Amino acid sequence: MKITCMESDYAHIGYVYLQPPSGNIPHQTNCKLNQLIDISQIQIPFEKKPELGTILDNMTMLPYSFRSGYKHEKFETEYGVDFDHSGYITGYEIGLSPTQFIKLIESQSYRLYESTWRNQSYHIFLMDEYDSVFSENNMICPMNQKDDAYLMIQFVEPAALGVTFFPPEDKKIVLIKGLVSAKPELYPLSYLMHPDFELIEDI
Repeated sequence: MKITCMESDYAHIGYVYLQPPSGNIPHQTNCKLNQLIDISQIQIPFEKKPELGTILDNMTMLPYSFRSGYKHEKFETEYGVDFDHSGYITGYEIGLSPTQFIKLIESQSYRLYESTWRNQSYHIFLMDEYDSVFSENNMICPMNQKDDAYLMIQFVEPAALGVTFFPPEDKKIVLIKGLVSAKPELYPLSYLMHPDFELIEDI
């Protein structure tokens, strides 16, 4: 999984490539992750965990797709989200500080599970600490009308992220916490298991 984090004097923004990037993206010459941790030791743990299917069953499913909610302004996102022509998410921007990024890497919060849910096998990729992803307050949102790819999301108040809408709106911001996929051709297991992390200094 390729995840980047941009260290800046103005804002810390990351990008999560949920699908393998199209074409080769060269590594940045100003990448400084290897100055802070031993990148050769970074791993994305993988585990088969049958009980996750029951946990997913107990989470609330939104009645609309993520792209529909996004386009019809049912919620806001932190930054941009990229979709393919079928509504599957290829990647998204995220508020991510270097401190948060290092903590998630060192604690192996980026991890992959395999479980059976809705009578088929799914891969579940976590983008945050386990308890934060599987919180009872989080929800599942389908990517489109097909039953093969979902996002685990958290609704947060704009003020919690330092955001103020003008004029004020009764609208929350969605944070993406995890990917639930039965689409190996779009979200390949080999890609999800391969850590490709970059911490880039904006100079």
